[in-house]
Amino acid sequence: MGRSTTPLPSSSPARPQPAQETLEAWVRVQEPLCRLLLDAGIDYKQAVLVLRQVFLRQARELMASRGTTDTDSALSVISGVHRKEVHAWRNDPAAHARAQAPMSTSSQVLARWAVSAGYHDRARRPKAIPRLGPAPSFEALVRACTSDVHPFTVLQDMVRIGLVELAQRKGVEYVVPRNDVFVPSGEPAQLLELFGMNLSDHASTAVRNLGGEAPRLEQSVFADGLSEASLQRLGELSRELWARAREAMIAEAIRCLESDAAQPGATGRMRFGAYYWSEEQEPPAAPAAGAEAPRARRATSAKRRAATPRTPSSEDPS
Repeated sequence: MGRSTTPLPSSSPARPQPAQETLEAWVRVQEPLCRLLLDAGIDYKQAVLVLRQVFLRQARELMASRGTTDTDSALSVISGVHRKEVHAWRNDPAAHARAQAPMSTSSQVLARWAVSAGYHDRARRPKAIPRLGPAPSFEALVRACTSDVHPFTVLQDMVRIGLVELAQRKGVEYVVPRNDVFVPSGEPAQLLELFGMNLSDHASTAVRNLGGEAPRLEQSVFADGLSEASLQRLGELSRELWARAREAMIAEAIRCLESDAAQPGATGRMRFGAYYWSEEQEPPAAPAAGAEAPRARRATSAKRRAATPRTPSSEDPS
């Protein structure tokens, strides 16, 4: 039997991950996503059909990054999908597509509204503005974002999904922002699209960090042994911190977009986000006689972890 002349890939992952631990971490991530599918009436059989395509797309991208040819047999070996199914998938163009939706015009308008001079009040909240006329007006705001869509069309869409309202003030028509909902409400498709993009980019950052690439921002602060009042107070603080960070990032992103507009190679994209999660946990079991109380240990641990943000390490690869 002759020796294969196909060259082996010259590079391998910088930091290969242990299989069992990787699978356990993956399952932990999938549990809330599985619940999402079940709540939507999507069962295991339906999910597997889609997951098969995901495995094949990622296997092909992995092979391309390693400089190997993505034959049906090679894709089958890496992905675990039967060769006949790989061949059928390869001949289905729709199965290869993964949408990367651009930022909607409504989102762009809201972003500028939050940071542009003359468009927010003393509390730095977007304020009501005249619908027509020179800046600051809704018409001028939309024109600053796009020349492809008429401001009235954008206004209609933003009213429809509950982002803004119209009001008459001294004979002038104003556009009033709904400051309590700066994400589309009542539109499940748009919310799910945003959900998918946010979690996908977050997961991509964490996976790249695990792979040994130059670390990207993906950190968190953790504390346990907290009361309901403390959880609520920390949740409120998280929103305040996010509001300040969001405003600064939008302002700088707008400046970058304006300076990069004339550069033909400016095709990159970014996403910056934050999240806050809290839950009540089961009370610890009563300690054995002479043992240290679990709550005291948790409280000490909580102070230590809450005081020091997690940094990249062997325990926190991001």
